[in-house]
Amino acid sequence: MISRFPSPRTRRRIFLSLYSAVFATMVGVGIVIPLLPRYAATLGATGIWFGAIFSAFALSRALFLPVFGRLSDDHGRRSLIISGLCLYSLISFLYTLAGSVYEITALRFVHGIASAMVLPVAIAYISEIAPTGEEGRFIGSFASSVSLGMSLGPLIGGVISDLFTMDTVFHAMTLLSLAALTTVFFFLPDLPSRPVLKSPFRAVIAYKPLRGPILYQLMYALANGTFMVFLPVAAISTGGLSASETGLVILVSVLSTPVFQHFFSRIADQIDRYYLIAGGTAMIGLSLLLLPGSAGLQPYLSAALLMGVGRGISLPAMYAVVAVAGREVGQGSASALVNTVLSVGLIISPLFSGMVMDLFGTCMIFYVAGLVSICCTLLFFRMDRPEGDPC
Repeated sequence: MISRFPSPRTRRRIFLSLYSAVFATMVGVGIVIPLLPRYAATLGATGIWFGAIFSAFALSRALFLPVFGRLSDDHGRRSLIISGLCLYSLISFLYTLAGSVYEITALRFVHGIASAMVLPVAIAYISEIAPTGEEGRFIGSFASSVSLGMSLGPLIGGVISDLFTMDTVFHAMTLLSLAALTTVFFFLPDLPSRPVLKSPFRAVIAYKPLRGPILYQLMYALANGTFMVFLPVAAISTGGLSASETGLVILVSVLSTPVFQHFFSRIADQIDRYYLIAGGTAMIGLSLLLLPGSAGLQPYLSAALLMGVGRGISLPAMYAVVAVAGREVGQGSASALVNTVLSVGLIISPLFSGMVMDLFGTCMIFYVAGLVSICCTLLFFRMDRPEGDPC
């Protein structure tokens, strides 16, 4: 076990091992996500089961994130991450043995549990070692591993599926999970958590400095969910885009996020973080408002780039605010809370947007999500700054 105040060399070792592990895991997850509906269709899935398969993942995350967040604060993070990666590897292999939509849905539920044991706990680990005043640089740079992995995963999965079989995709997912497990097992030291005042989870929810991140995650779930789920519908039905052009639009949005996220992670330690959150949120809202009525590839690419830049500006600042608050309530608990809110938002958002679509049409979904984002921008400018936050 190492000191709670690691040397710069040990800090780099922790950062690189966790970055590599999370990146490999997210590539593995991204590989299979766009192929799951097709795989489920071969097992006889109907529309409601398509929704259930994806909702099961978010539901289990929402249920178990608070549990694992508190466990990581009380009993350490390394063992929890290793356990989660073991479960990841097992689940990845079991996908190849699934013979019904019921089994696929159950596997997605357990997959969500494994996710709750890895990513939020890894972010809590990084938050633990982030130097005071450099939270944005550390955590923002680390969080790019998620965006980068998720953006490359679908491309890799599509290539593997075209060249080989669906089972090969799941085998690749298993190998990536095992690679992440090996990296953490051999290179990640055990870092004891900072002692904090233990509070029930409802007290963490009510902790005032976390209100901003909670609001952001709810907005992000609606905005990003609207963009990723309903953009293909709008692009093909009213935008005149082909399937490949639609894929390019989504790729630009996803890939631009880690690029700008890495850059703005340093700025998040120099400028008021809530100004950055507000500015990024305004760009996200504007990108959504630009989409209805647009036609042709160029307007969609511009909106996608604006969406990616907005996420890249706001995410590092949001994570930095969470890290500062986590020093009081526990990094695991703080990280678990904001990720739980995101998971709940991702469960509710598609249902809400679908209702809006049925009542008012596809364009109205983007107007509603865009206006909500703009309203949140105004609220972020009025947010109270966390005590002890230099920015």
